[in-house]
Amino acid sequence: MNLRQLHYFHELAKHKHFAKAAKACHITQPTLSASINALEKRFGTELVVRGSQFVALTEAGSVVQQYAEKMLLDEAALKQEISAFTGPLKGSLNIGIVPQSSVDIMPIIKHFTQLHPHISIKLHVTTNEKLLEQLTLHQMDIGLGFDENINESSRRQLQFYPQQSHPLAVLSLKPVSLELAAPQQTLLQQALPLVQLKSVPLILLSQNMQFRQYIDNAIEKAGGGFNIVLETDSLFHLVSAVKQGLGYAIVSGGIAKSAKQLHNLHAQTLLDVTPGDTVFMTRKYSVSVAMKAFIRLVEVDSAL
Repeated sequence: MNLRQLHYFHELAKHKHFAKAAKACHITQPTLSASINALEKRFGTELVVRGSQFVALTEAGSVVQQYAEKMLLDEAALKQEISAFTGPLKGSLNIGIVPQSSVDIMPIIKHFTQLHPHISIKLHVTTNEKLLEQLTLHQMDIGLGFDENINESSRRQLQFYPQQSHPLAVLSLKPVSLELAAPQQTLLQQALPLVQLKSVPLILLSQNMQFRQYIDNAIEKAGGGFNIVLETDSLFHLVSAVKQGLGYAIVSGGIAKSAKQLHNLHAQTLLDVTPGDTVFMTRKYSVSVAMKAFIRLVEVDSAL
């Protein structure tokens, strides 16, 4: 068994198709099949369920895939460590983020790429639960999520870097106009009680998102009765819907600030909704040079 064989097996598990995996590895399909057969002979068990084509990994194959992924990532981390002695850092960095965290990660990424232009960054949007799983399985290097519902096993394996919390905001084309107790009188307020949004169409992230759970808890306390006209798991479509005038979106303070600058939208601070604590996360072990460099920027940004 060698790392090349594990690489071939990893690509097959990822693509779930022999021809596509062979193309990704820049080898012929017979060469890929021979490599998988050699691995199965080495371990003494089938790793892949085959029909006329790829069907699935066996239970043993799933175990091999997890270890193969970790070993390949460790190899990449080793190359980064060695590259630091001979020149600029090279390689890649996988970053997972949940929608609506209180941190705008783009300025940090911009600073990082200026310092380390030979490190390519892959940014993935996911749920908090999936992010924790991907970090522990070495599928992500850095995570930006919420410090909520994290089991003890994950807490033992991960390092957390708390970020400053910001109040939530209402994103809209124009400010929400509030009716006051006095007849015929209105006022534009920067800070809105949640209950005042019952009279407007709301655009929210999907219910499987951790951020949405904070909003739902607040809506329940406010007695319900809100008019939710659109739900989406895409932050891009949420902002776009507001831009098109479909309604008002409840977003994090960081997203509101960026949307205000980039799309000329209006943002009002929202009361009565407590956002979760946002944290950057990494593994405590198998930390690459690039991961350490990124976290140093996170710590500097948090101190400002």
